[in-house]
Amino acid sequence: MKKCVKYIALLLAVVSVLCTCVSAQTYTNAYISSARAYIYKWADGDISVEYTVTGTDIMDTIGAHKVTVYKMLGDKIDAGKDEVVDSYWYTNFPDMMGEKEVVYHHSIRLNVEAGEWYYAVLSFYATLGGGGGNMPYCTTAVRG
Repeated sequence: MKKCVKYIALLLAVVSVLCTCVSAQTYTNAYISSARAYIYKWADGDISVEYTVTGTDIMDTIGAHKVTVYKMLGDKIDAGKDEVVDSYWYTNFPDMMGEKEVVYHHSIRLNVEAGEWYYAVLSFYATLGGGGGNMPYCTTAVRG
């Protein structure tokens, strides 16, 4: 019974640490009505960042302008202190954004160090008629 209580307490502590990153799911603007991102583990050392962005209309462009993957160095998500594993920019990876769509989905798969914790920070972006808006987003963490 004591082991069970300790295990539950440890599980709750881990969940609370992983939920400290504030997501932007409640933030909207004139161009983005919703956005969501997840980080998945496929196998040891194999993860992917997947996201879906919904515009307020058929957008000229819509997707992610930048995706940065971090390795956690402590027990809390802290993009200012954690190690950058890789950064993906729309200018180098044009398929991170779509054109003439309301909803856009994309994924980025990468190899990481197995057993470490990773999360992603995204900058969603959409344009319409010469204007545009962005939305920041942070995923929860996953063990690579």
